[in-house]
Amino acid sequence: MKILMMVSRLFPASVGGAERQCLRQAQALARRGHEVRIVTKWLDSSSARFEKMDGIQVWRRGCFFSVRKALRRQVARTMPDATETDKAQPLNPSGDRLPFRSRWQSISERARNSLFMAEVAWGVMTGRFKADVIHVHESHWLAGFAQWVGEKMGIPVFCKEAFLPVLLFGGDRNVPWADEWKARRTQCRFIAMTDGIVNELQAAGIPGERIIQIPNGVFLPATIADPTLHADALYVGNFTQGAAHKGFDVLLKAWGLVHRQESGVKLRLYGRGDVKIWKTYADELGCGNSVVFEGETNDIWAAHGRSGFLVMPSRREGLSNALLEAMASGLPSVVSNIPGNIAAVRNGVEGVVVPAGDVEALAGAILMMCRSSELRAQMGRAARTRVDEIFAIGKVAEKLEVAYGQVINGGKS
Repeated sequence: MKILMMVSRLFPASVGGAERQCLRQAQALARRGHEVRIVTKWLDSSSARFEKMDGIQVWRRGCFFSVRKALRRQVARTMPDATETDKAQPLNPSGDRLPFRSRWQSISERARNSLFMAEVAWGVMTGRFKADVIHVHESHWLAGFAQWVGEKMGIPVFCKEAFLPVLLFGGDRNVPWADEWKARRTQCRFIAMTDGIVNELQAAGIPGERIIQIPNGVFLPATIADPTLHADALYVGNFTQGAAHKGFDVLLKAWGLVHRQESGVKLRLYGRGDVKIWKTYADELGCGNSVVFEGETNDIWAAHGRSGFLVMPSRREGLSNALLEAMASGLPSVVSNIPGNIAAVRNGVEGVVVPAGDVEALAGAILMMCRSSELRAQMGRAARTRVDEIFAIGKVAEKLEVAYGQVINGGKS
């Protein structure tokens, strides 16, 4: 089977959840004998436009950097403060966004998207793109564009929906023909992460026969962590996404309460993004000396081995790669009760589930986990077993293979 996967960004330009799942699923499907190609935007001048990444063909399309840089310089001349807000700012503890992105980014993003679509469309029209099925890893405008590509090629299109509420469509001002893609994406076949997403897609008018539930997947490491050796808490996430998404404010407030009772344990946080605001916040809460911002890591498995459990207090999250990875390592978790988290963690089995945004409940669960090595061991074993049974990437790839094949062999598109 020839499988064309589409994702907006890919390594090294971005290392988010959609990108990780795209590459993992592509690798697993390739191991099952399929020919897999990933098409993404060309966003980083250090990356090749054509390359093999872990055995997968990657085609980067669109963006000409000379145009992008010239545009940035021009706008910077007319907006002297533009470069001060080049990067998306984090959210402050109250959840309010700090200074808006500069205008040049919107113009530049629209140009990049236009060039990407034009080059992909040219590949379709000239027959360079050949596939039996398209799998797009985001449900925004890219899904609508992928559906158009699939219609031109006469092949089915599967779209992953990972978040609630479903079918969000942010950033439309940066996308040409946004209304067209917004409408067309509803014609995709949807891969839903959770029961709640299935229900919301149906409520949004997507027919049940075009929805299949398949979770994210994870590779199982050969070496399993021993959570009895450490009581320290671990957090893994993207600090550029802010508190309204990740709940950093809730985490640090809860840790402040934990620190008053268990000053010997530490909270270690891994992830990219500016953390200055959060370092200051931890200091203000009186727990700064027990909070360690480790930055990005290329070896999260080693971080698991130095930790007793994962904390995931998100207000909004899909089926988190960080959570599945920790469970695969044999770590228990303390998580908020949002749909993506409770699809993986059952309260009292693989971890402890608390209401999203409840600082005291989160602190109590963390303290319970810190204080019981036996509890950590029991829940860690259960976590590893659950991942092996449901979220192992090989099993996820097998489900995708069946879903693709049923549509292709049924002659439906």
